[in-house]
Amino acid sequence: MRELDWEVNTVTVVKIIELMGSSEKSWEDAIQEAVREAAKTVKNIVGVDVRGIKADIENDKIGRYKAHVKIAFIVER
Repeated sequence: MRELDWEVNTVTVVKIIELMGSSEKSWEDAIQEAVREAAKTVKNIVGVDVRGIKADIENDKIGRYKAHVKIAFIVER
């Protein structure tokens, strides 16, 4: 996560959203896809917490990688 600049007597408001990213390539790509999707509408993203990973199996192989993530962002005031 990016280090935040803290000032005396200020409060930084951080919100958390949950997303499910998916990819046909890898779990890392699924996580990145979730971040890319969030960045389309959310500014000031400061971190991602991977809550879990799973996969869909097709023809005895992983067909789609999935990642459940929480994304933190600073709210501008």
